[in-house]
Amino acid sequence: MDWRALFFPPLVERDQGLYRQGQLALGVAKAGVLVAAGIGVIAFGQWYLMGAVYLALAAFLGWRQWQDRRSFGPLGRPLVRVRDGVAFFSLPSRLVPRQVEVVLQEVKALTLQGDAFRRVFVFERRHGEATRFTTAYGVHDERVVAFLRQQMPPKVRLVLTEPSAALGPSGHDRQS
Repeated sequence: MDWRALFFPPLVERDQGLYRQGQLALGVAKAGVLVAAGIGVIAFGQWYLMGAVYLALAAFLGWRQWQDRRSFGPLGRPLVRVRDGVAFFSLPSRLVPRQVEVVLQEVKALTLQGDAFRRVFVFERRHGEATRFTTAYGVHDERVVAFLRQQMPPKVRLVLTEPSAALGPSGHDRQS
């Protein structure tokens, strides 16, 4: 088994979304380590407050996994999902899950700026302000972009803007 697969599990495409494989097992493992650390600190170190903090963090992670499973189904929180006219993007966060949901009925174009490690998504609306957010999908970036090309409705134009070279021309647009 490759070490990268442990930290960057492959994406699986199901239910009109991209999911990280093994999210539940990883969440349970994290909570298990925190429970073991909390019990160990309380039993052997007699630092009751620190042990209580570890146990509270484990309980929070367990609750978050349960909420994701209840909200999104057995695969957990999707990385990206386009379903029922709504695009859902899960954003990286430390403890509290963050997400962006965009109703595609009002969107005329999606512009992807930057590279895999700092991708800016700009949803240009027919009327009103654009929705803009920044995220980094890293090794999964190409897969996410290909998924968006495949799943976006035909009326939403997808524009991929490559990052400009430091001293070169200002970049170019590629229509999809």
